[in-house]
Amino acid sequence: MNDIKYCQRCGAIISDLNTADYFSHISIKYCSQCAEKVNREKTAARMAALRKRKKQKDKYRDEQLILLQEENELLRKNIIRLREMI
Repeated sequence: MNDIKYCQRCGAIISDLNTADYFSHISIKYCSQCAEKVNREKTAARMAALRKRKKQKDKYRDEQLILLQEENELLRKNIIRLREMI
């Protein structure tokens, strides 16, 4: 195992096993500046995926609404026609 850990983005030294706790040493991946950037990028990607899912869901809802309106119009015409036959 490596005694010294480097930032995965910029390559700066972020942890030394001799001076740091073992569990914090194995969990750290980025320096503080890169961690902020990575968090912002992850948040942006997560929000973009959320917006995409919402857009697809809204599109499906709108299609279903149009189909229901058409079905209601046909049923209304059918009821009118049946009343005229009576």
